[in-house]
Amino acid sequence: MDKKFLIIDSRPYGLFSIFLHTVDNIKWAKDNDYIPVVRWAPGRRDSNYGRRGTIEYRDTKNAGVLDKNNFLTEDAPPSYGNTPGLKHCQCLYWAPEGHHGEKNPWRYYFEPLNEYTVEQAEQAPHDVADIFMVGDLDDDLDNKFLIKSVHLYEPLILWDILGTDKEQGHRQEVNDVIKENIKVREEISLKIEDFYKKHFSQDKKTIAVHVRGTDKKLEYPHKALPIDAYKIAIQNYLDSSDEIVDLYIASDNNEAIGEIIKDFRGKVGKIIIYPSVRMPKYFSKDPICLTSATGPKHGEEVLIETILLSKCSHLICTDSNVSAGAMYINPNMSIDYLNRKYGSR
Repeated sequence: MDKKFLIIDSRPYGLFSIFLHTVDNIKWAKDNDYIPVVRWAPGRRDSNYGRRGTIEYRDTKNAGVLDKNNFLTEDAPPSYGNTPGLKHCQCLYWAPEGHHGEKNPWRYYFEPLNEYTVEQAEQAPHDVADIFMVGDLDDDLDNKFLIKSVHLYEPLILWDILGTDKEQGHRQEVNDVIKENIKVREEISLKIEDFYKKHFSQDKKTIAVHVRGTDKKLEYPHKALPIDAYKIAIQNYLDSSDEIVDLYIASDNNEAIGEIIKDFRGKVGKIIIYPSVRMPKYFSKDPICLTSATGPKHGEEVLIETILLSKCSHLICTDSNVSAGAMYINPNMSIDYLNRKYGSR
């Protein structure tokens, strides 16, 4: 087969972290005449491990790093077993029994990108990626796609350019890659449409709030905001609007949802919550994906909730990959980005 493939694997992180790095790699493949296929096999925890020149870049800010594309190699192998300090190195949503009759975690949720199988790609000339690849190792946002720093792999460009004249073009560009390449499995799409038709109003707006708690408090330089920050933002929106709106709440914990319901029952048209497994407390030690509650079903719930967020007209959020996913799926949704208001970034 006279073709070269890019096999895109997973990393041991949340669903929309690996979804967005997959989108990033799809774009890179198309731009560089590769055929992308998604395997979501185990990937590296440390995305710079074995990458020649990264220590020099870190110490000197010299952008001449040798392994610019950072493919998986024998010197930078995937993490098949457990890694100290991390509970899972396999894709966090993988299960030995599979899901929806599939063994590849990508296929639990999405259709193949094209007519080629993973097996065909493995037997042909190919490279393997499990990280964000696009852009030079510098601070120039113009040569990046999703990630601000391909050395550190954080944060998303999105959080820097929200509210600027670059935001809409960027969100639309990412949306174009998603729409042209990625299709949610029919079984999941039907669940989303059924829930949407049953619970979302056709005659009034639905605003959304996504509350990211649990281990968010441990992320640096990000900031876990108090639940009150989200409640103030909801109230401010209601005060500025003459129309009654519905409220869709998505979160990784039940405490935040309970507090918002208590404060806004009767102040909005109705409150909508998708039935998902969540952690009990806002500051629970771990997110669900690092507990025994994770697996294919949890990943499906995250995907469904993110798409439901994207169907709303306005989103109140912090810098979460789930919120980013919703913003890219619906590039026209207005955003109330709380980090900037509360001094996080």
